[in-house]
Amino acid sequence: MFVLTNQIIAQGPNLIKNGGFEEGFDANTGVANQWGYFHSGNVDPGFYDDIWEMSVIEGDHSQLIELVNASELNTYAGIYQKVAVEAGQAYQLSFKGLVRSDEGSIEASDYGYRMQYAVDLSGNEDWQTIAEADWIELPWDEQPRTKPADNNAFRIESAEDTFTAAGDEVTIFIRAWKKWAGPGEGNYNIDAVRLVAVDETAQPAGETPAQPLPETGQEQTASKMNTSILWISIVLILALIGGALFNRKYRTNSK
Repeated sequence: MFVLTNQIIAQGPNLIKNGGFEEGFDANTGVANQWGYFHSGNVDPGFYDDIWEMSVIEGDHSQLIELVNASELNTYAGIYQKVAVEAGQAYQLSFKGLVRSDEGSIEASDYGYRMQYAVDLSGNEDWQTIAEADWIELPWDEQPRTKPADNNAFRIESAEDTFTAAGDEVTIFIRAWKKWAGPGEGNYNIDAVRLVAVDETAQPAGETPAQPLPETGQEQTASKMNTSILWISIVLILALIGGALFNRKYRTNSK
């Protein structure tokens, strides 16, 4: 018995345009070039070219999303990009980032600041048509907004997912989520977004299939030994029988 796991092998270049956020930002919106953006109402959203070395993960820039002054529960802001793909091909999505807040921890905010992503296999660009169940919440716990908790460095998070394209376009969505109403500010950094074609091949893991035992010669020796013991036993039995018959005949003749 054995278990199969997926071994993922990258096959192509990064299909995300400006996935490292090094190719400029729109001066009016603060959104990285090649990316679209969205936000809900009842919150003050912000999009910025972040060049602070503490929150830039690769290169010199990252996309910063800000949510502050929410007047209702569950407010959002995010970015998206439509990508040309090949139907039936497997792809791997990966990106890095971090979440920071005024409260500085999930205990203080009661998980008030989270990040999510979604992959729309139809290429739809309207974030509001994506079912809530299709948004994947990342386990990226928030950190203090203005300085690391250990005064050294922020904890960098990463995400990775694999899917198979259903058509010739998909849309990648990444969004910031402020759960609770209130003035608290959340900062959400996104960096190193990649989408690459991959080859998924099943490989054995854990237990391996049963293999024939090697020919060591021990089995043949044991077989020969067992045969010899059998013949010796037969000879002894015949000798005993022969001896008994001889004794009986001898006693009869003596009478």
